[in-house]
Amino acid sequence: MADQTFNLPDLGEGLTEAQLMSWRVEEGARVEVNAPLCEVETAKAVVVIPSPFAGVIRKLHARPGQSVDVGAPLVTIESADGVREQSPGTLVGYGPGGGPESGIRRRQRTAAPVAEGAAADVRAAPFVRQLARERGVDLSTVKGSGPGGRITRADVEAATAAEPQPANMPGERRVSVVGLRKAIARQMVRSVSTIPQFTEFAIFDATALVEARARAKAIGRSVTPLAYFVRAVAASVRAYPILNSSWDDRTDEIVIKPAVNLGIAVNTEKGLLVPVLRDADRVDLAAIAEKSARLIEGARAGSLSPADMTGGTITLTNVGASGPVETGTPIINPPECCVVGFGAIKPRAMVVSGEVVARPGAWISISVDHRIVDGAMATEFLTDLVGRLEKIDD
Repeated sequence: MADQTFNLPDLGEGLTEAQLMSWRVEEGARVEVNAPLCEVETAKAVVVIPSPFAGVIRKLHARPGQSVDVGAPLVTIESADGVREQSPGTLVGYGPGGGPESGIRRRQRTAAPVAEGAAADVRAAPFVRQLARERGVDLSTVKGSGPGGRITRADVEAATAAEPQPANMPGERRVSVVGLRKAIARQMVRSVSTIPQFTEFAIFDATALVEARARAKAIGRSVTPLAYFVRAVAASVRAYPILNSSWDDRTDEIVIKPAVNLGIAVNTEKGLLVPVLRDADRVDLAAIAEKSARLIEGARAGSLSPADMTGGTITLTNVGASGPVETGTPIINPPECCVVGFGAIKPRAMVVSGEVVARPGAWISISVDHRIVDGAMATEFLTDLVGRLEKIDD
């Protein structure tokens, strides 16, 4: 018998940490190969980690609610010699195979970038360097306590603690930002600090949409406005494929995506999630309604897999779904080029045949990457989208 320490595996998609949600085992209990060990929450989804060994749990190295770095000890298991570690591609929640959505992938070891101001010979793991950048710690000034002078996470945290901290105001409360909320914060900072974006607005006459919904309801079909929005956006993207692209910073090239994988922004108790409706331009209205409902329900229940949350090429946000919000300036979801926002549908004063009448209508806003799309192109896309929404006949 020998003790085997299992470290948190690379969960893919460039994730460097996960928050431990709960243990499925306890110390002293026996576990079999592939039996669930714990649940962790990444920036993409809640994932079940299976055991790579059969044996007795000797030590749990993290507690629920704690953030665990990729490569950090997760659990120690006393197992029989010769028991092989679980093969890649079988991590529960990711499915079999070796693609981006598959299970445990071994990260290629490359030279980590040196934090700003740090000497080139600083010894620290990539996740330690990232923590130092986040906290503004110059690694060249930190004395490492690890083997060979290697700088550890504890060293960075100690350096941070040594700095003067702001005084607490009476009654103030601090909330630890981990998991999904931390990922959202990073993504939003990345968006506004790396993408020169602008927003355009329009109002569309929703009379045809409201009438189409009424006809669908009369034959027993319940179709939300979101389904019509998704179909119209996907069709307009096909007409203007440049909106379905991203900017490659390494080569200064525009990368136009072949598939319209439309992300749907969903407000959940844990924060904003963006599940992806794949090939949105190749499915009919009924399929869009069914698939989008499943994705939204799964996002709110926390039951989606990482594959459901990645690979988007353009995002749609329905800001009017949760209240009488007219419009807004949505922020692009990097590395995408465009995000489309819809406001609440409600009666508005419109001029029809020279007369002012009350008709249902809603605002549309689009934010685009100005490196890729100029104002004229954004206007053409928005005009095309409005036209499709005003001429719905099914």
